[in-house]
Amino acid sequence: MSEAYSYRNLIMWNKAQELVMDVIQLISNVPNSWSNAVIVRQIVSSATSISANIAEGHGRFSLGAHKNHLSIARGSAAETDNWANTLFRLGYIDDDAEKRIQKRCNEIIAMLSSKMRKLEQSQQSLHESVATYHVDDQANLFDAEDYTD
Repeated sequence: MSEAYSYRNLIMWNKAQELVMDVIQLISNVPNSWSNAVIVRQIVSSATSISANIAEGHGRFSLGAHKNHLSIARGSAAETDNWANTLFRLGYIDDDAEKRIQKRCNEIIAMLSSKMRKLEQSQQSLHESVATYHVDDQANLFDAEDYTD
């Protein structure tokens, strides 16, 4: 990992940003109506919330706050999948597009779940060894495989 310690280097944040780009392209052909505008606003909001919460959690000092933001991001990924399914059921996107969004959401959910479990384990070990805890230890919560090259 040669780049700075930044959420922008996280694989899951980059995947969440790619999902946003997919969602933006996906909604470009949705007909304009009041109800469709509500759905479009919701899917854009939930999709953008994923990367925003990954970034905010990465910037938090406490493990609990970090994990909470990852949990919110996870919920937003599930919500994005829900709205994509709604667009599919309404006939505004095809099966391939819906499956592509679902696959991306599931991949992000899996990554977030894994990171949340890792943070939970780190938090438990910190509680068990409070005397050996140092602020510098937080920089080691992300492993090299969490970052892009």
